[in-house]
Amino acid sequence: MRIDAVVLGLSPTGLYALRELHAAGYAVAGADRSPGCARYSRAARTSWLARDDEELIARLHRLADTQAAPPLLLPTNDHYIELLGARRDELAPRFRFAGCYGGVAAELLDKQRFHALCRRHGIATPGVWLLPDAQALDDAAADIPCPCLLKPTLVHKARPFLRGAKLLIARTREDLGRLAATLPRDSGAWLVQEIVPGPESEITVFGAYVDATGRAQQSFVARKLRQYPPGFGSASLALSADCAQTRELSQDFLRAIGFHGICGTEFKRDPRDGRLKIIEINPRPTLWFALSHAAGKRIAAACARDLRGESAPEDTAQRDGVLWRYALKDLAAARFYRRHGAGFVLPAPQTAAAARASGRSWAVFDGRDPLPALMEPLLFLRKLFAGRA
Repeated sequence: MRIDAVVLGLSPTGLYALRELHAAGYAVAGADRSPGCARYSRAARTSWLARDDEELIARLHRLADTQAAPPLLLPTNDHYIELLGARRDELAPRFRFAGCYGGVAAELLDKQRFHALCRRHGIATPGVWLLPDAQALDDAAADIPCPCLLKPTLVHKARPFLRGAKLLIARTREDLGRLAATLPRDSGAWLVQEIVPGPESEITVFGAYVDATGRAQQSFVARKLRQYPPGFGSASLALSADCAQTRELSQDFLRAIGFHGICGTEFKRDPRDGRLKIIEINPRPTLWFALSHAAGKRIAAACARDLRGESAPEDTAQRDGVLWRYALKDLAAARFYRRHGAGFVLPAPQTAAAARASGRSWAVFDGRDPLPALMEPLLFLRKLFAGRA
């Protein structure tokens, strides 16, 4: 069986990559550690589940043994980015993948290193502090600007204290001081990040494939209208809309750090000084990349063509005004703001632009490939019940 590319990750993000590469004429396989909606897509020639990384690596080597040309590897989540970086020397002779997984991707995934990288290149960011323990947080609380969020680096040590939450929010320095004083002393290190005020609809995102020369191909810009979890999650409702400043800042920074690969950047405009502040760079496709496809861009296909030595796809202007929605999560986000928005740390997002959309796309649903959308709610329920078991 000919396989031109292997998409690592079977989430809706992996589904985007499978569909775009399949539409471009490539024979694509998918792989993951657990079932995801992309496993049921007609765009996958085959897919498999690997219980652990060693099983996946062994399966990849067996695949490479049967191929006339090295297949492309495309990670679509952070776990597989880290795996590809750790096993790069072993896999590079037998597969094609972007150069960022040899170094800079690790800096982008680590919040502390990413913050330092931005500082070196003059990119404005929210403040980030990594404090070694609860006592250090207690000592530094008076100097950390608020509002801010706190995340434990060792979740298992703080889980009883968090009671199911993934992070803590301090609105004021008094809140932060009280939280710091009550954190378990043995909960390990804590990451503290300043919250940029204003609604999440002030977030703009950029996606592209950056080739080895630093040129951004198929570049695309959109605006988040809502996200899940509210305030600090992934897009659940987004609109294709160009923003020259987001585009320019992204392209200049990516070129300066020598980035090569697919990426999604995220900025939020700070109402206190009017500046765009970078939130993150994902060195991979992200959840909202299906919107870029609906708006006429072909980011994953550009990556595949370049790494295979083929001519680049036509790069036309993006279609603005296309609305994208991840229905399950956006329903939950909208419900949160209706019920709890008045007491939330950030104001409710401005979503009026959604009513003026000139087109629509979905994170999972596609009438030509319906099974992933049918399976997604069932997989969600399975995960929910497994977490409660």
